Amino acid sequence: MAFARKHAFKIAVIALCAAMGVYLLMTMREDAPASFPMNNPAPEFELADALGGGKVKLSDSAGKVRLVYFYWSNCPDVCPVTTFILSKVQDELKAKGLFGSKAEIQSITFDPQRDTPEAIRKYADKFHADAAGWKFLRHSDESASAQLVKDFGLGLMKDGKGNFTHNDSIVLVDPQGSIRKYITGGMNTELTAEENAKAIVSDVTKLLAY
Repeated sequence: MAFARKHAFKIAVIALCAAMGVYLLMTMREDAPASFPMNNPAPEFELADALGGGKVKLSDSAGKVRLVYFYWSNCPDVCPVTTFILSKVQDELKAKGLFGSKAEIQSITFDPQRDTPEAIRKYADKFHADAAGWKFLRHSDESASAQLVKDFGLGLMKDGKGNFTHNDSIVLVDPQGSIRKYITGGMNTELTAEENAKAIVSDVTKLLAY
């Protein structure tokens, strides 16, 4: 008892440090519980699959985590960077055995006039996209494409020269079909592509266990 009283402060500090260590360890673990406060139903769609052919609905991938990204292949800045990040996500998901079976990437063009199926296939090839778990989707009507972007809660504007301004956001959709998070892609300069990809995959694994 005398020892405990004499060293009470030291013991308290050690206990606090140990508790914080356990907390940090738990929060850094990939399977640690996560909070996803956003829970908005994602809009259903039916789009043409430029890689695999046929039509694809969002509900076709029910039970999987979906990473939905709206892009245009002539984008001069963020779209190629974010698509490169998604290629790293593809690699990470494959390494964990989740690609295609538990998680899927869906890239949707909002520039169908220039993003023909052939142009999309060439674009996807640049990033080694695997059609087993990465869909490149297209609506033939530009106005319908723009409306889908807005239905997902994102912004899109087109200028007189045919250039687009849009959100650089990857939409995280849970297995039940609800939007749970918007993730900044290439505009997140605080992380490297590899770090961003690992953070995204961490969200995917946490959401699968949520």
